[in-house]
Amino acid sequence: MQTPPSSRIVSIDILRGITVAFMIVVNNPGDWNKVWSPLEHVAWNVCTPADLVFPFFLLLYGLYRKKIFLRL
Repeated sequence: MQTPPSSRIVSIDILRGITVAFMIVVNNPGDWNKVWSPLEHVAWNVCTPADLVFPFFLLLYGLYRKKIFLRL
């Protein structure tokens, strides 16, 4: 018996998983005294990868929600 093909977009799932893993690394870098500089949140005038993680996650979430609403 064959299972029906999944309607999930694998690339969005992979990017979302990578983003969640990066969120965990940003929030728990290990030793807080020796944090790699791109993982630190900066004051105001500079943007680092740590500052872009959550907006990227929201973008992926929005793309997937659009797909779900179009299917309904």
